[in-house]
Amino acid sequence: MGGPVEELRTTQQISWLDDLDERGVIINPNHELYGKSIAGTELHFPSASGSTVGSDRIVNLAVHGFAPKRIVLGRTDPITMWGAILGKVDIEVEGTVPKAVDRSKLEKLGIDAEIVDFLVRAGGLLGTDEFIPVDQVQIAGVSYKTITETGLELRRYFGSKYKFRSKNVTINPAGMDLEDWQEQGIPEAFARKQEEVIEIYRKMGAIPTITCTPYLIGSMPAPFTDAFLSESSVVGFANSVLGVRTNRESGLSTLLYAIAGYGPRYGLHLPENRNPRVEVHVTCELKGVVEFSLLGYKLGELVRGRIPYITGIRSRPTLEEFKVLSAAGAASGSIDLYHIQDITPEATAQLIALDKIEETVEISRESLNEVKKKLNTGKVEDLDLVTFGCPHASLTEVQEIASLLAGKRIRAGVKLWVCTSRAVKELSTKLGYVATVEAAGGNVVADTCMVVAPIEEMGYRTTATNSGKAAKYLPRFCHQHVVFDSAEEIIRRVVE
Repeated sequence: MGGPVEELRTTQQISWLDDLDERGVIINPNHELYGKSIAGTELHFPSASGSTVGSDRIVNLAVHGFAPKRIVLGRTDPITMWGAILGKVDIEVEGTVPKAVDRSKLEKLGIDAEIVDFLVRAGGLLGTDEFIPVDQVQIAGVSYKTITETGLELRRYFGSKYKFRSKNVTINPAGMDLEDWQEQGIPEAFARKQEEVIEIYRKMGAIPTITCTPYLIGSMPAPFTDAFLSESSVVGFANSVLGVRTNRESGLSTLLYAIAGYGPRYGLHLPENRNPRVEVHVTCELKGVVEFSLLGYKLGELVRGRIPYITGIRSRPTLEEFKVLSAAGAASGSIDLYHIQDITPEATAQLIALDKIEETVEISRESLNEVKKKLNTGKVEDLDLVTFGCPHASLTEVQEIASLLAGKRIRAGVKLWVCTSRAVKELSTKLGYVATVEAAGGNVVADTCMVVAPIEEMGYRTTATNSGKAAKYLPRFCHQHVVFDSAEEIIRRVVE
């Protein structure tokens, strides 16, 4: 018999993507468990924050012997739950008894027995025995960099046995531009693995959108309908701006729900669970993607997984401002849904109740400046990569960057990427924006972004970005020093 299992407890969320290394050691210096190894422990923590590919990271830890022996969650968290289920790690939600799920009902829906086993286990942990048809699915866990060899083996297995029963399955960005990876400088060994991942998804029936902004290319369910989305920024945008009903699913849960054609109805699928729990009053005027990135980042830190009701924003944010607000809030915390007074649909239509608000907090200009200072860890003179488009750039953003670069030249030794979807790149090409960026020495890259591309293997050490989400992940996941500022200011300082 083994000895007693070490118990680790924290009141902080854990980002499985960038709070710990491949051996299970917490590497975030701001975390209560900094320097501790979670391998073989009984880990108590509230829930996962950040990237929804965290479930793949747990499986990878488990396969290599560095996962916890047991996980005790403070609340329902599909990212950690699905990683534990597929990694065969014991898991429970504190203070709950797993729901009894009648597997025969799932079998009658024509779902394969192996997949039924997974759904029964998940339904029990999620506290539901109700499964609804899954039509619209967005799958995260597409870059070979994020899923690693363990994730590729898992997808080989499911791809060899199953096709997607769901009709509209889209997939997240890959680790490279699938058409121009050589020009991008991607190592060939990485490219071959990445191509295999995409081919598996294609054969299973995915639509190869390969973007984290499917709503920019016409792929999004109707308002107030159910979806199963696992790209964290898409979840925040869809729930908050479009009124879609989805939980922040894991990359692996959406994969399995798309195979089953059914998913569990719980959490934010239920109207009563969409009410805010904390009021956040913004005391300063905000404008532009940097300021809304900072707002999202600060929100994630403050609300600790609760749904915020935001007051003090007087004019409707642009699409791009909503996009980065949703992304940064998911990256720094786990914001799946936010309401803005008189602006977002459920708040405007008075479909939410405010009587469950537990706390009121303020966000000031000073607090946003503190976040910006914290995100800046690099020096402009050391820059070797400038990146925009996390989440993927809209056509408007590509146009703006092209106009900032027109007639100028990026200084020697600095690469510049504008990351976007294939569809937006093709339209940008027709409109002349790509030619303008290239004339200045930059590149418009499709299918990927600076976070999920292997930039550290490519020799980059200091990266500039205007994305709060990227600024969160680049230091630990990509081993980068970061310069965080507006596109206008970054470009001004790197052109000749």
